[in-house]
Amino acid sequence: MLANTIEQLLDSWMYVARLDIKNKPPLYAARRISEAWTTKKVSQLISMIFKDNMLIDIEQQQIFRIDGKIDFFSYDGITFIADKRNFETALNFREGMEKNRDEIVEEFKALKLFDNAADVSSFVGNNIKRLRRLSQIKKSGYYKDPKFLENLKKVNDDENWGIKYSETGQLLVTEDDIETVLRVLNNDRLTSKINAENFDVDVKHKLG
Repeated sequence: MLANTIEQLLDSWMYVARLDIKNKPPLYAARRISEAWTTKKVSQLISMIFKDNMLIDIEQQQIFRIDGKIDFFSYDGITFIADKRNFETALNFREGMEKNRDEIVEEFKALKLFDNAADVSSFVGNNIKRLRRLSQIKKSGYYKDPKFLENLKKVNDDENWGIKYSETGQLLVTEDDIETVLRVLNNDRLTSKINAENFDVDVKHKLG
């Protein structure tokens, strides 16, 4: 949306700069507008401009400050993220991830994976880090694989990871171990084949 008035600018939550490149697709650079966005406030104690042979207090003018940082770029259908948090906030990813949370918890209940599936939703809440990990679990789908779940229980016992199970073999989750449970359900606890060291990873690339 193109802003045509000061009021529209003040109500904005993001601005986008378009950079035209000769014989190339345009590059778009986006920045989420922070609470500091204003037409009046300036950071300097004394700022003035020279106009009509007079020095005028800059605070009397409608001044717009453009942040020098960029949250994400878009070029030729590809998006490059510079600030993940602002990117997710600007595009309202939280709402989508909260929807994923509710959907996957219902799947957990249907699969009888957890003894206390409702607690997963409570412990994840609106914590963006946990919401993101739960969305990754939904996407990877390991929790639907009985063999994976069987191996998880065995490795947990062998390695003393501390994940708890009910008497009927369902996962139990508490505030203290929710991070570990979310991590292993996305298969993010890996062992190096070189020196047998164990690692918790946030990003992994499958080979082959």
